[in-house]
Amino acid sequence: MRFPLFIIIYFLGIYLGYAQKDISVAENIVNNRGEVYISIDINNVESYKKVLKKLSFDKSQEGRVFFYANRSGLDAINNSEIVYTVEPIPSMQRSLLMSNSLTDFITNWDSYPTYQQYDSLMHSFAANYSNLCKLHVLGTLNSGRKIFAVQLGDNVSQNENEVKFLYTSTMHGDEVTGYIMMLRLINYLLENYATDLQVQLLMNNIDIWINPLANPDGTYYGGNSTVYGATRYNANSVDINRNFPDPEDGLHPDNNSYQQETQIFMALADSVQFNMSANLHGGSEVVNYPWDTWSKLPADNSWWINVSKKFADSAQFYSPPGYMTKFGTGYVNGYQWYSICGGRQDYMNFYKHCRELTLELSNTKTPYADTLPYYWDYLKHSLLNYLQDAMVGIQGQTIDSVTHFAVKSKLTVLNHDIDSSEVYSNDSGYYYRPIASGTYDLQFSAPFYYSKTIYGVSINQDSILLLNVELVPKPNAISEVGGDVFLDIYPNPAMDILFIKSDTEIKNITLYSIDGKDISHWKNNYSKNMSLKISHFSNGIYYIKVETVKHSIIKKLIIE
Repeated sequence: MRFPLFIIIYFLGIYLGYAQKDISVAENIVNNRGEVYISIDINNVESYKKVLKKLSFDKSQEGRVFFYANRSGLDAINNSEIVYTVEPIPSMQRSLLMSNSLTDFITNWDSYPTYQQYDSLMHSFAANYSNLCKLHVLGTLNSGRKIFAVQLGDNVSQNENEVKFLYTSTMHGDEVTGYIMMLRLINYLLENYATDLQVQLLMNNIDIWINPLANPDGTYYGGNSTVYGATRYNANSVDINRNFPDPEDGLHPDNNSYQQETQIFMALADSVQFNMSANLHGGSEVVNYPWDTWSKLPADNSWWINVSKKFADSAQFYSPPGYMTKFGTGYVNGYQWYSICGGRQDYMNFYKHCRELTLELSNTKTPYADTLPYYWDYLKHSLLNYLQDAMVGIQGQTIDSVTHFAVKSKLTVLNHDIDSSEVYSNDSGYYYRPIASGTYDLQFSAPFYYSKTIYGVSINQDSILLLNVELVPKPNAISEVGGDVFLDIYPNPAMDILFIKSDTEIKNITLYSIDGKDISHWKNNYSKNMSLKISHFSNGIYYIKVETVKHSIIKKLIIE
């Protein structure tokens, strides 16, 4: 591979020990790659916080703080008084062995796959283990590269009432340790399902989703045949992990439009109601738990510390001294490390009510390929244990006390939940609430139902508490404007066509889901009779609101 003359001169300068502070060097690099890697003296961080927010924080080390800058970020820092040093490009510090073949890759796991090998491997997982593995193409980027995920479990063809868990890696394209760890984890779970009791326990009780490569354009910036020269940013020079809605800084904290990768993962989180997840990175060795954006501790701070400590302790036990020991413990609250906004972790926790943490797996972003098997040895037990953490806590189903249909409900832990830490049941009424050991008062609520509070619920963090709850429906809400009301809605339950007859002219009809969401509207020409086709709606309980010239009436409707 050929490199521009300025990069050759730049690395020669580093080799000779020169401190690179020349703006022209940074300009050339960012013009060529879309990003440049720089560092500043740590004592300057507080003085220039506003400018530095335009960069992507990477790490702090030996009195310096390291950042990535794209075009706009470099312009901002060049227009300030900050003195910075251009640092060597992390993904170009060592030769990276690429696999000769897919067979060679999955036999030894001591090389990096080409993009085509990665594509083939993801398809082969689903083809070879069709009863345990389902391949999802989450989206196709403008480059033609795809964002894949596999869904693993004992019954991937059905939507079962069980915890939904997501592992996703390498949204920073040059942080590739997690990429290989996730491919190997998929392979391990599938190969060992028939014989390993722990794997069976996980696959039988958790709906596991794994996305090994969230930023293929960044990882394969140098071409589909190499990860050498990988970039942190995507093809548009945007840091995906600053591109999500933020609890404190709003919908577009980085002032960029949502990138394709961001939209793909937001759509996934909308369609699959994940309960727990982890986002894998590199460049450090530490477990990072919420929040990243503000100093407030999460409602479940004790739970986060427990699971983070468990992950770090296991990694330390299976590795040489010094691995996963940053901050002395191997885990840290994100804000206390370094505040960022627009991160995926805070998005999933605040907006999607999912428990997600960030796993920084290796100080080296792109390790020598022959060291990758060592990282698997260090991390395998921790990765499996964090999956197993998704099996304990409070879980159950909320149903209608009369019909026993599922009810989508909200579970609030009274005098405990803050900052969106409450959880919601899915369409089947199934809910899951991980929580630290203790005794809690739990309130279940849903639109059109009386809330139900269960006091003094005791739970041990490492145990399962099954708690099914029946919610009592409220009487039909009817408001009248004079005179008696006549309204007939039939049949109920209904299957195909719903008929409505009223004693006064009908203006509008609205159908609501059981959790109060507005699903469909019909407008009428002020006749007293209507027929509605409803066969395309899912089976379940709904509420139908009929607005006439005199009345607004809400009634329960069952669709079968």
